Amino acid sequence: MSNGKRKYTRGEVKELLGALERQCREAAKLAKMAEVEATKHSFHAYREFRDKVGEFQALVILIEQRLRNLADARSDDLRDQFERLDMVMLALLVRASMRFFFVLSANPILPMGAREIFLQELRSLHDASERLRRPNYAGKMGADLDRDLETASLILEEIIDKAPSLLNFRAATTG
Repeated sequence: MSNGKRKYTRGEVKELLGALERQCREAAKLAKMAEVEATKHSFHAYREFRDKVGEFQALVILIEQRLRNLADARSDDLRDQFERLDMVMLALLVRASMRFFFVLSANPILPMGAREIFLQELRSLHDASERLRRPNYAGKMGADLDRDLETASLILEEIIDKAPSLLNFRAATTG
């Protein structure tokens, strides 16, 4: 009967969902700070926001695994709560990125470290877009979020076009 995988209790999953909710609240505060700091040409708060999103994403992986291996057959309520928090964070990520990029796009000179941020953001927006297209998420977020995702991508492309040297991949391989 046992497939060798550990089974998790509802309590264990609920505890992780509580942590996920706290990460979401903290990320929302950091996103607001990042937008304000971006107008002062600072990436510090945005990096903190991105680190928080990374912690959230690590918890998402743990929770998804535990939901698959739940000892209790009743998991719909836990799965619903998980998906709601995941969608809230995806929306927060897209909107914070859009606002941050918008502020940056107005700057003729980009601060040091911009290249790394842009590369990370391209990947992050792609991943968010993929997650939002999953059958259990599709259509639940509304057209506004799709527009924000598209806007964030367009602004990011504009910034990259303004500073093509930031994405010169060949420079690292020639010598």
